[in-house]
Amino acid sequence: MYYPIPTTQKEFDYLVEGFQTRTLPAREWTHEAHLITGLWHVSQLGYAEALSALRKNIRLYNEATGGMNTDTSGYHDTITVFWVWLLNEFWGRYATNGQTFEQVCNQFLQSKYSHRNNALIFYTKDFLFSKEARLSYAEPDIQSLDFEKI
Repeated sequence: MYYPIPTTQKEFDYLVEGFQTRTLPAREWTHEAHLITGLWHVSQLGYAEALSALRKNIRLYNEATGGMNTDTSGYHDTITVFWVWLLNEFWGRYATNGQTFEQVCNQFLQSKYSHRNNALIFYTKDFLFSKEARLSYAEPDIQSLDFEKI
């Protein structure tokens, strides 16, 4: 089923609250929902706290909605770290001049930075989807993380 990309603060709040309370239907936990929720955490908590909260709460959300966190499915640490890094870099560069969260989030969602394959600029597919990269953060195997290379 197709879900339109959220664009309003009300829709963003619905996703973040549903994630936090673990009531968001799993079918609505789309790539964009992940990004919106991640950006909200970065905007509210900063990089380190956002990463810590998301590492814990994505696992809990997966389990609460019937998913499992295993060696081959569910939570993926390297992908989480990658996206929190990228969201933090974007937020630091673009959340200026009194822009609202809604404005910055829409700018992100409409940019090249939101493309689902961005991690593959830095990681080979086999390495990124390895058991080791899923279970704990792995440094990139193609090139170091660099916002300017996206």
